[in-house]
Amino acid sequence: MSDYLCDMSTTDHISADRLIRTWVACGLTHAVVSPGSRNAPLVLALASHPSLEIVVALDERSAAHVALGMGLQSGRPAVVVSTSGTAAVNHGPAIAEAFYQEVPLISVTADRPSEKRDWGLGQSAMQNGLFEAHTRWSCEVPEHQNDVNTLDEIARTAWRKSQRGPVHINLSLDEPLYGKSKIEVPVLASAPSVPHVTQAEQMPEGLQDIVCQHDPRILVHLGSVALGPSLAKEIDQLIDRCGVIADVFGANGSGAESSTMRWMCGWNEQASNQWMPDAVITVGLPPMDKRFRSLIVDWNIPHWHLGWDENEWNMFGTKAGEWRIDAATGLQELAAALPAFNGYAQRWEVRRIQLEAADSRSRNQDWVDFNVYRWLAEHLTKADRIHFANSTSARYAQWFQWNATNLRANRGVAGIDGCLSTAVGDALMNPEVPVVAISGDAAWLYDANGLHVHPRPENLKIIVINNGGGNIFRWLKGPEESGLLERFFETGFAENMRGTAEQLALPYFVANGWDSMEEGFQSWANNSGPCLLEIQTPGEASANHIGDHCAAMGALLRDA
Repeated sequence: MSDYLCDMSTTDHISADRLIRTWVACGLTHAVVSPGSRNAPLVLALASHPSLEIVVALDERSAAHVALGMGLQSGRPAVVVSTSGTAAVNHGPAIAEAFYQEVPLISVTADRPSEKRDWGLGQSAMQNGLFEAHTRWSCEVPEHQNDVNTLDEIARTAWRKSQRGPVHINLSLDEPLYGKSKIEVPVLASAPSVPHVTQAEQMPEGLQDIVCQHDPRILVHLGSVALGPSLAKEIDQLIDRCGVIADVFGANGSGAESSTMRWMCGWNEQASNQWMPDAVITVGLPPMDKRFRSLIVDWNIPHWHLGWDENEWNMFGTKAGEWRIDAATGLQELAAALPAFNGYAQRWEVRRIQLEAADSRSRNQDWVDFNVYRWLAEHLTKADRIHFANSTSARYAQWFQWNATNLRANRGVAGIDGCLSTAVGDALMNPEVPVVAISGDAAWLYDANGLHVHPRPENLKIIVINNGGGNIFRWLKGPEESGLLERFFETGFAENMRGTAEQLALPYFVANGWDSMEEGFQSWANNSGPCLLEIQTPGEASANHIGDHCAAMGALLRDA
């Protein structure tokens, strides 16, 4: 404890003040609040710290995703604060996403005192333990908990636990809520965040046995990785030593195959037998493509997961164990342990080259989603970070190499909620670099509230590819066969995005063909602040094109 006293005007609720004050000492720099009354003591406590960057978000669901976006690059939690009732419940989607991506986040929900929760009062819900299944730690802080040592310990525990995912604090606050006081209590001069340090493990014995075989057949799948730098360098060291698929959301810029969907083009039983490995090693989140996941399940081979992940992924039902080690270090050690020349890896590389050739030969200039994403990958040269919404946007992103330092997508739960809001948080946290959010029309309409924030990031630009609804349902078997595709599944809700752009006071540009693409894109790119480029594409033709493209690639591969 320091020997100085805090005499800044703050809330007269000691619990709210103490939690915030301790988190600031731990290193808190950013907070997101939504308007409300029950959370007023928390807002007053936050506002008493001039060093804090505080964002006001209209929608609690968006607010929590903004906080999630803030934690992506820094690896440090932002605090998101809500009032009671359904407002608190709305933190849920972002908490679930942060849980599976293992992104730092602290949610603080204000609540009525426990003795008044069953009185039938407004804005009341069962908030204690509300997110227990999707948090690393949760805690109820009673209204009259004024012991500073206990509050300090709660705050420190929350900060420490949040390094590996979301934490939830439910704080009881009784009226009056807006009282202020000069609270004079000792606080920590500094309580720096303790990094997550665990003793790295040696390569598991069973995996060693396979690696040490003559010409081992090992497949490494790198999925989406939310935190830390790209693993492209480490992945490239493995290309000559094992089979590798590396998602662009974990290793953008690597020389490995990046799309499991493309890898499965032309796949048949003969290919399955030819490419079956002895073991699969995964890093990061699970594969995106269902057919690829089903293939590994059918292979019934031992699976090891590499990394510090708290979520004990059993992706294929054959988990043999975990290799608890930093991902970059583990991949380097794996490369060192494998023979420098590997026949299986060479055959894998031959197929990757054949895939690239077949992909190139199968392309045309039709005005469809696939070609629009390819064009954007070639022309988006100034973005430091690109966020892709779920669902087709994230899948198309995997087909191409992008000129950006970081590619992001909320692939933990992989819902369409919060995709824009996450990009907003990332942009606010990193105001010096250009950030782009690429979304389909459904995901944009679902999360447009993400821009109802103060302050609004000046370094964020948005691209909406409007193909008339949830185009992913045209990719799936079932919706079209049901006869209810357009009414209940694809379901377009807006002919164009001009209305939402006007509501948000965003400069609006549009392209609906190659003739207007260059002009629309350049006007959008040259705009000095936030703006929206809508790219209107034919939904049915786009869905047919990706299917036809994969079929054409498959035919070329079978003839190779």
